[in-house]
Amino acid sequence: MTFTDSNLFQLFSSLAPHELKELEKAVQSPFFNYRPEEVRLFNYLLKTKKRKAGTVTAEAAVKYVFEGKKATLAQLRHVMTYLTRIITRYLAIAEMEAGVVEQKLLLNRALRKRNLARQFAASYTETGRYLEEEAELNPELYYHKFQLHTGYYIHSITNRRAQNQNLQQLPADLDTFYVILNLKHACNLLSYKNVFKLPQADTQIDETMALVLQKKLQANPLINLLYHNYLCLSEPDNETYFYQLKNLLLNHTQRIDTRELRDIFTLAINYCIKRLNTGGKKYYEEVFYIYVAGLQLAVFEEQGQLSPFTYKNISAIAIGLKKYKWVADFLEAYRTKLNAEVRDGFYAYCMARYYFATGNYNKVQQLLQEVEIKEQFTDLDARVLLIKTYFEQDEFGLLDYSINNLKQQLKRKKLQTYHQTVYSNFARYISRVLHLRPYDKKARAALRGKINATNAMAEKEWLLGKIGEK
Repeated sequence: MTFTDSNLFQLFSSLAPHELKELEKAVQSPFFNYRPEEVRLFNYLLKTKKRKAGTVTAEAAVKYVFEGKKATLAQLRHVMTYLTRIITRYLAIAEMEAGVVEQKLLLNRALRKRNLARQFAASYTETGRYLEEEAELNPELYYHKFQLHTGYYIHSITNRRAQNQNLQQLPADLDTFYVILNLKHACNLLSYKNVFKLPQADTQIDETMALVLQKKLQANPLINLLYHNYLCLSEPDNETYFYQLKNLLLNHTQRIDTRELRDIFTLAINYCIKRLNTGGKKYYEEVFYIYVAGLQLAVFEEQGQLSPFTYKNISAIAIGLKKYKWVADFLEAYRTKLNAEVRDGFYAYCMARYYFATGNYNKVQQLLQEVEIKEQFTDLDARVLLIKTYFEQDEFGLLDYSINNLKQQLKRKKLQTYHQTVYSNFARYISRVLHLRPYDKKARAALRGKINATNAMAEKEWLLGKIGEK
């Protein structure tokens, strides 16, 4: 194993710049480390950030860490082991410090173990207040409540003067924790079942749904969302459940953990897309407003970044609804939230779609010819869009070239059969549309019939529209 394959190097390489600054303080602190070799190895690793991979070797590390003195690789591995322990300890502490609730619970437990009754009571009260009034709603919240009340129960047994008034709260916390997890699991299972055609699994969901009604747990905002989400997924033809879920998503999401909301918003969007695929055109509007609500709550963002595919999907829906002013503003406002590596490509493609929809074909050509799109499906979508643009402009030479270029790309790219078929069918049928004879109604009707009978095809509606113009 080379030095760059070691656990230490890979662990170090995963750290962000701000983490390296904090870790540097830890490595130099007696609280974490008292050996100079670990400090020098850390400094060597910092220097490797600017070096080519081939120059980062164990031999070079030995020379740097032991300052040219005679040393073996075994000695280096010893230092590497200690530095790895320092880094993992730092990461564990950093993770703990990032969790406000975990800190409060750990402090509460520490005070209880030291039998500091007054300080423990104050900590217990403050932690309970935080969990009730400020902490985000997620399954872990109710397990944390269970831990808090369990700690107080143990304290009340140890200290007989303390009265435990929250003993009956323990099963209630566990019930809530169980119901949320089971509802989440059931929703995910239904979603996967619909996508991958899985057999119906035996779950405890009926018992859980009954428990929600029996104990009136719908008063809990997160449970209410998940409850209606499950109803929506389990009975997709009953639109009442969808509109109830939509109302909750738009108006009742206060304090709910963003990660929980992201999952529910995603499932609601998937429901709308499924209805769209079965002819429910009104769900274009529905999915758009769900996306807008999600953007306002930043539920689609992770660490301040928006997935480029979400960016692409939102713009496509808005363009389909002819909300041109909105989509132009959206593409500009959220451009900087895309990962820098793919930002220019996705922005160019989405703006090109906007310009195509508004009839500015020269801008489409300019955008798509000046940028490299790294993601393969967006690259293929851009090639299709460019072919459509040349068709609209009667640029027949460029059109033929672009169709052949798309066919060559499809031969080179290793795509799954379905995706290969979608783009190949477009390339084949756009060529046939292009070479239709004017006024040949019989050929036009035959081609329209073939396109209608072909399910897996990009831009099917557009192709049918072009046949009508011939």
